[in-house]
Amino acid sequence: MSADQACVRCRRQKRRCDKILPCCTLCKRLNKHCDYLLPAEAPRLLPVPDWADLTPSNLRHTLEVQVSSNVGDRLQVQAAAAFYFRTVNTWFPIISEPYYNIRLSNIRVQTASAPSDLSLLTLCMALVCKGPVGGELPLSTRSMYASLKSFVALLEAMGTNSLEMLQSRLLLTVFEIGHAMFPSAYISAAANMRAAVSLGINATCEDLRKAFRDPRKVEDARQTWRGIVITDRYVSLENGQAPNTHSDRSIAAEPEDWAKVEVDSFTRLAHASQILDRVLVHIHTTQSNPLFDSVEAVQILKSLTSFLVTFQSGESDPPHPLSDSALALCRSAMLETLEVGSHMTIPDNECCIRTSINILKSLIHEIARGAETSPPVEMMTLSVFLPHCIYKAAMVCLGDARVSGCVDPEPSIRPLKYLLGYLGRRWVAAKRYLAKVETS
Repeated sequence: MSADQACVRCRRQKRRCDKILPCCTLCKRLNKHCDYLLPAEAPRLLPVPDWADLTPSNLRHTLEVQVSSNVGDRLQVQAAAAFYFRTVNTWFPIISEPYYNIRLSNIRVQTASAPSDLSLLTLCMALVCKGPVGGELPLSTRSMYASLKSFVALLEAMGTNSLEMLQSRLLLTVFEIGHAMFPSAYISAAANMRAAVSLGINATCEDLRKAFRDPRKVEDARQTWRGIVITDRYVSLENGQAPNTHSDRSIAAEPEDWAKVEVDSFTRLAHASQILDRVLVHIHTTQSNPLFDSVEAVQILKSLTSFLVTFQSGESDPPHPLSDSALALCRSAMLETLEVGSHMTIPDNECCIRTSINILKSLIHEIARGAETSPPVEMMTLSVFLPHCIYKAAMVCLGDARVSGCVDPEPSIRPLKYLLGYLGRRWVAAKRYLAKVETS
């Protein structure tokens, strides 16, 4: 067994440590006490970059070294990229695999150095594929994350803003969402919006074609903008705030009948986030304004119902909670809407309140039934957008049991807790949600 970092004595004397636990080889040979934890009362001076050293060539070289030390040589970089495209990219396809591989091969063939933004993107692709160990992120992963945030700031300070850098920022936000790094995720999601607008990727497809010319880059830009909008809305949901933006010209208007529309999973996720946006705006407007807009609430529920029917058409059993990010986001939106509606005090509208409560119970039962089946997907392909609806369903169950005072919620929430525990092996956020459920 080895530690994530060198022991205190080796670090202070700047010597190579083999990190063996409980005592490294050097300390053992010198018969010295070996400790891997710095005492809290011994602060260290962190290095501050000198502006004179912040040249494009120095940054490029530094990022290349980071790729070499954190990912490996050319073959290891290719393997790490292939793993990313086989896992994360299946539910968050913001990077074209052929285009990335072409850029990577061209760099290796034609020049000795990779552009800083491509090296940064390679590192962020590797980072977002890392998961918790024993329920928590290892120190080495946290250190890599902190370094990459620093590199983003340094490149930004030097005036760099490219599509690859924007994709890097977005993957860092996904990493923050998945591992419950708040308020970092909420802040970086908003910063991504500004960086995207500055780059112009929030434009129409026609304008994107004029700006980037290469059709592969145009598609990457379009997908990246979608990813930025989706993450902004999801972190707003988790943070209990209204989203930063309420319009998205890159996504077409919602179809009246989702069952008749064939779209890819990422387009469905983008549309689900659009409905979520309406839900969050409606909820926060309702909370600040005592006048409840029942017409808007009904329209939102109709859109959500139409969307959910798409996943259930032709299926005898409810879809599994881990089967689709769009399904999870849509369920989160419906749970939020119905929970608010079921607690509204609206004169002469008792029927609507009862209907909200009945639909809410039905939806929770549907999620719980789906959770009883074994997880059908590879753990590393699990999306960061899955935990919230499972957590929300469990919390609504607990709230109803508390109000009624006579119903034991444990049988209902047990499969939901199991599912959060399973997700927690990939994303720390699910583990945090599970802890909230167990302490409620």
